[in-house]
Amino acid sequence: MKTSFTRSAAITVVCVVLGVLIALQMKNVNATKLTENNLMEIQTRLLDYAQKNQELSQRNANLNLYISQLESSLKADNSAVDAIIKEKERYAVFAGLTEVTGPGLKVTIVCNSDTQIRDSILRQYVNELRALGAQAISINQERMVAMSEIRVSGGSIIINGNSYGRQGVFEIKAIADPKKNDYFRPYLNGITDSILADAAARGDQFEIDYEFTGEITLPALSEDSIAFRLDLLNAVK
Repeated sequence: MKTSFTRSAAITVVCVVLGVLIALQMKNVNATKLTENNLMEIQTRLLDYAQKNQELSQRNANLNLYISQLESSLKADNSAVDAIIKEKERYAVFAGLTEVTGPGLKVTIVCNSDTQIRDSILRQYVNELRALGAQAISINQERMVAMSEIRVSGGSIIINGNSYGRQGVFEIKAIADPKKNDYFRPYLNGITDSILADAAARGDQFEIDYEFTGEITLPALSEDSIAFRLDLLNAVK
């Protein structure tokens, strides 16, 4: 029995020694492989990745710069477009193609049942208001522009190609500087007195009132209006 135990112990010792020797050998082999083969490969890959990372970083910087340039260009383009739009709106207001609002005054002319208004009365008010500095004028729903006409045709007053009964109510609206109201008032009184005196001499009767207002709205001239005519006009280049 003692011999069997000794033999088993010897075998165990031998196995342990062999295991240690195999482990050491494997360690040496792995260390040798890592040192001689894999280490150079890993270093090469690291250098390659570092170079690629640098290239990607540079491309990213270039793309950011390009995006920044595009944004700046877009802002510049938007500014140019906004300027064009504002200029177009400005000319549309000046040409009477846009509804406008502002401080001003309203003149109301009412004819009695036996009186027909004359086109000269309306023209006189429009001309005087323009001379006094009114920036926009309308009669009823007709915006006064450079090509607007005011004329009599039988029992109608024709304004911008549209007819209005001569015995109707006519409202003349104008947008003007409210600081000049005191300057406007004596002129309006003079015009009104002159018209009423002439009407009395003719046997006509009118009621004419005017009032200043903090805000008044004037209609736009329709592009279908006869007063809006461009077909024969060509810009000189």
